[in-house]
Parts: sequence; structure tokens; C-alpha cells
Amino acid sequence: MMPRNEQKQATIDIVSRLQRVALPPAERNVAQIVAADYQAATRMTIAELATRAEVSQPTVTRFCRSVGCSSFSEFKIRLASTLTVAAAYLKSDRAFDDDAGKLAQRVMMRAASAVRECLDQIDSAVINEAITVLAASRRIDLYGQGGGSAAMIEDAKLRLFRLGLPVCAYADGHQQRMSAATLQPGDGVLAISNSGRSKSVVDAVEIARSFGATTVAITRPGTPLAEAADLVIAVTIAEGEDVLLPTPSRYAHLAVIDTLAAGIAVRLGAKAREALRRVRYTVARIGIAIPTPSTDPTPIMTNLSQEE
Repeated sequence: MMPRNEQKQATIDIVSRLQRVALPPAERNVAQIVAADYQAATRMTIAELATRAEVSQPTVTRFCRSVGCSSFSEFKIRLASTLTVAAAYLKSDRAFDDDAGKLAQRVMMRAASAVRECLDQIDSAVINEAITVLAASRRIDLYGQGGGSAAMIEDAKLRLFRLGLPVCAYADGHQQRMSAATLQPGDGVLAISNSGRSKSVVDAVEIARSFGATTVAITRPGTPLAEAADLVIAVTIAEGEDVLLPTPSRYAHLAVIDTLAAGIAVRLGAKAREALRRVRYTVARIGIAIPTPSTDPTPIMTNLSQEE
């Protein structure tokens, strides 16, 4: 029997369950046929799906059980329910007959699926509280380690400092611990770890919290980092089997960072708008700002020589 949390997840989103479950070769053939056209799969009989996948009907039944359904009929109902609310994220009107195009479709649909799965999981009350804490922080330290999380905190730094917030990002474990020791009440921490088990990040969050800083973590629930932080933005995105493709969790974490940054900007109001105006004016003067319908920097870019 599946764990209770897996049953709930399958009920919410059978497609996500299908994408991350490990399957035997024969059942994987069934999954590939389903994934090739989700809508068509909801209209197939068990015999039709077995024929297309070149497997037996009992194999199709075992596949349904592997993805959390008791029968083929239940599988089709759950798949149809998912498509009702998320079909736009699971397909594209563009058809490719070249390898590069098919690769682009695979990567980008995978990204869209990860973001959608993240949206299904987030607790909006926690997001709101994290926005409130970070917007009011005297100083914000960002902690992340390893290739993925280190890149995420750098992106978060770029999103936040443009709002006029004093923010620093630390990927080195010793620096994380040292910076945490200098924090105090009124300061904030945003830590990112997909595994939730990076020792230096967990240590830094615990140290920061002990000195009165409010700590926010983007990580998996039930991990050491989740236990250490004051606020946990819980995100569980399974990594794909193909190590040559970007990890799906990266897209989910970026979406959470953008949500936090947008919320903080709204919360700061005039302060954020003034900071962003200064940033845009500065980059416009060196000729690298991209015009938008409401803030076209072209007039001040005219006759300026390229500086960088």
C-alpha cells in the first residue's frame, strides 16, 4: 500500500506521479505512450493502450497501480481531472520533427510541469509571512551550497538588492556560519537547499536563529533544514533520471524566489519603485536597458556612446 502522503499527491496530480515514479521496462512503455498524448490516453480502452505500448493488458493494470491507481478506470479519471486544470502546461501547439526541437520541448515542458507542481504544493500563508519578514528585515543573508542552491541564492540576491534591500549571498560554509553569528533581531535569512541536508546551511540557520534573526527556508519538508528554520516554504520536486537535463527543482525554486521578490516589492511600495527607477536609469545611461511600454529609456539613450 502507498504511504498516505503519496496517495494524496497522486489524487492531486497523477501526471506528476507518473513523471517521477520508477517503473519496470514494460510499464515504462505504457508511460511513454500516455505521456506522448495525455488527452488521447483518457479516451483509450485498456486493450488499445496495451496494443500501442506492445504490452499485455495485465501490464497496463500493473502500471496503473504503480502510479497510485487501483484500476485502469481510476487512472483515466484521475488523468482527466489533472488535465482539466492543467492542460495548458502539459502540451504545446508547436510540433517538432527535428531532434533539437524535440529536446527544447522536453526541457521546457519539464520546466512548466515543475512550476505547476510547485504551485500545487505551496502554502500561501507561509509565503505571505515570509514576504512580511523579509520586507521588514534590516539585513538579509542568503545561504545555499552546491551548484544548484549556490546559483539560486545569487539569483535571489540580484532580485532583492534592486529593491534597495541590504542583502548578501554566501555559498561558502565557513562564511555562512560567520555571517550568521553577526545577525540580530530584525535581520532575516533565506536559505535554499533541495536536499535540506547541507550541514553548513543547517548550522548557519541554527546560529542565525539563536541570535534572534528570523529564518526562512525553501526546502523539502521533514529535513534538518526544515526543522531548523522558523518558516518553511516546503517544495518537493523529484529529480529526473536523465542527468544531462536540468534538475526540475531548479525551476520550482526560481518560481518561489520570483514570488517572494514580487511580493516584497509590492510590500515596499514607493521605496521599491524608487530603487528600481534608479537602477533602470543607471543601466539606461550605458545603453543596455531594454525598453518596455511604460518605461522606454530610449530618449536618454540617444547619442550616448557605448560604455560597456
